[in-house]
Amino acid sequence: MLVRAARNKSPILLFFLAIITLLLWWSSFTGAEISRFHFHEPQMPLYQLTTNWIGGNAFVNVLVAFVLMFIQALIILRFNQRYIFITTQTYLHPIFYLLIASSFVQLQQFHPALPASFFIILMLDQLFSGYRKRYILNKLFMAGLFAGLATLFYVHAIFFILLIWIALIILRAFDLREWFVPVLGFAFPMAFLLAYFYIARDHSVQGLIDTVARCYYRNTTVTYYNWSYYLFYGFLVFWWLIASFALLGRLHKMKIYVRKFHEILWWFFVGSLALFILREPISVEMLYLTALPLSFLLADHIHTMRGRGLGNMLLLLMIGLLVLIQYMN
Repeated sequence: MLVRAARNKSPILLFFLAIITLLLWWSSFTGAEISRFHFHEPQMPLYQLTTNWIGGNAFVNVLVAFVLMFIQALIILRFNQRYIFITTQTYLHPIFYLLIASSFVQLQQFHPALPASFFIILMLDQLFSGYRKRYILNKLFMAGLFAGLATLFYVHAIFFILLIWIALIILRAFDLREWFVPVLGFAFPMAFLLAYFYIARDHSVQGLIDTVARCYYRNTTVTYYNWSYYLFYGFLVFWWLIASFALLGRLHKMKIYVRKFHEILWWFFVGSLALFILREPISVEMLYLTALPLSFLLADHIHTMRGRGLGNMLLLLMIGLLVLIQYMN
């Protein structure tokens, strides 16, 4: 029953999805204040600018985060329509993205990884749209530019410029110019920011460098973990393994471009998970980036299942664990 409902092609499903996501965020919308995290101080320049614009109102903070997350879900929906990961119209991708991104209750607020994930999605769009095109230097410049803007919100997004080069290895023959142009795009917003700090009287380049260094090396202390979170994210890793092996068994049947796009998304997920595990300053905010490639993999797994028994069980477990998280938090 759950698999059948998730595979529904009616746009009405988006309305119900918005209601379900709102219920997952209800405690955050009705709370008097937002949870304090390590990313509140210090802040990267664009994140600081945006938080100053939002102000100290907790409801506005949560509302901006919710709207931005939902916009990203709609962009993910457009991804499947444009690049045809799944051959039929489906809302599975945004369903999984919204459920996974909404899972950590205390993180339901505007934080630096949220706008960074928006620009990383735009970066992926530039990479995918350049497939089998002869001239893509402009797209690679824009991909680097979006990675640079993401970094000005969330310093650890700098590592995702590596994803551009991984995509070039998978999609293109080696061309030194194509490897160099993303670096120019990445450097463009950085140079603009440095020029601003150099000219402005109340800012200093050294102060900017110190802020970036503090954001990059700061220690993280997250005290919101409890066993419901361990259960849910352990379940997602288990499902990721099942879906990955199932995808490997079907790769030879896929169109070449779909196979390559899935490979890029797989490296995206593995890379973001490795950053979370290996870099101590990176914490649960990485969830909003990890949810993107994982949503495509899980959506593909559910859509291609022949029988519905396993799919219903997995979806039921996922929903049950999300309910448990809401109860525990």
